[in-house]
Amino acid sequence: MIGVVLAGGASRRFGGRAKGLLPLAGRPMALHLVDLLSQFCARVSIEAPPQAGYEVFGLPLIHAPAQHAGKGPLAGLAAGLGRSDAHERVAFAPCDMPLLTRDIYDTLARAGGIGSYANTPRGVEPLVAILSGGMCTTLLDALAKEVLPRTHAVLDAAGAQAVMFDDLTPFTNVNTQGDLDRIAR
Repeated sequence: MIGVVLAGGASRRFGGRAKGLLPLAGRPMALHLVDLLSQFCARVSIEAPPQAGYEVFGLPLIHAPAQHAGKGPLAGLAAGLGRSDAHERVAFAPCDMPLLTRDIYDTLARAGGIGSYANTPRGVEPLVAILSGGMCTTLLDALAKEVLPRTHAVLDAAGAQAVMFDDLTPFTNVNTQGDLDRIAR
């Protein structure tokens, strides 16, 4: 299994600054996710736009192709799956969920099948996922559409299953400086 930290978002609420580079407990948020995925993945990459600042980590970088610019998380998932073979599994973690745990990924891995992603009482979290490289074609087909379907709908259509998690804490998302300050406390 390989791991991909998704850091390709526009980060508008942070004035365009790369969220994954913001410090949490003295380290960039993205590195918290790299550490997590490194526990069970053979290699970990960061998916981000070119020159976003993640080059400083010295980790392999993945860039969604230019034709997918502005197409959201589906582009990041497809770019990550494009780095795997059809039978390889890819664990995805968004750079702005630094409280994710290994237990979540162990549960997703046990779900088996072509792929699985998190669901919570608050809603689906399709970027917290373990997907098969064979799903890449379905994601690329969705990216070619004029109107993009919702990420979880594409994953469902490809055969992935949503796995319910009751504890919301690991899925805390950093969208504002206030969110980051609360997590830091």
